Amino acid sequence: MESLLRQNPLFGRLEASQLDEMCVYSKVIKLSEGDVLFTHGDKAINFYFVFDGLIKLYRQSPAGQEKIFELEESGQIFAEALMFYDHTNYPVSAAAMKDSTLVAISSHKFLNILRKSSETCLLIMGDLSKRMHELINEIDKLSSLTGRNRVATYLLDQSYNKGLKFKLEIPKNAIASMLSLQPETFSRLLNDLSKKNVIEVKDSYIQVIDQKALKLIGGII
Repeated sequence: MESLLRQNPLFGRLEASQLDEMCVYSKVIKLSEGDVLFTHGDKAINFYFVFDGLIKLYRQSPAGQEKIFELEESGQIFAEALMFYDHTNYPVSAAAMKDSTLVAISSHKFLNILRKSSETCLLIMGDLSKRMHELINEIDKLSSLTGRNRVATYLLDQSYNKGLKFKLEIPKNAIASMLSLQPETFSRLLNDLSKKNVIEVKDSYIQVIDQKALKLIGGII
């Protein structure tokens, strides 16, 4: 347990006694692809550290349409902000997009650790502040950019992180949901970029041919 938690920079900076106390009230969870971790409205007892795998945070409309808000990858923490609210529920559902290993950490018990250490509180506040700025940037993108802008920006980010040729690790309909697009719209925009020789699409692989063009389309100066 300790070796798993130490993989995360936040937990890695805890004192040994604090980490020992966390381990007592934590447990390893293994999920297979498609398994649901929790659903919207469940009582928020734990927050989670993704040791390995991919978790989607999503909501479903009454009509059954799914909107993905975030994808949590290896090394990331989620649902930690909820520990600061009494008697709260998860505002989204969480499910594994591939086989995943997580550590579930008791929110109540971790709060007790925070009460004993102002330094640990500051670490958590810094982590939450970073997450908040990331979400604000995401909202800004969704509200101010066209669908074409969002697709270009997404592909550009992927090319920076993975290289000019990369594999789409998640289904195209999930990417479309993250970008607030219909799957057919996402496919059409990919096809348009391919026809303009900005990218090349083969199955789940993307080859970025012209990064400069993607910047222009994405509205990035």
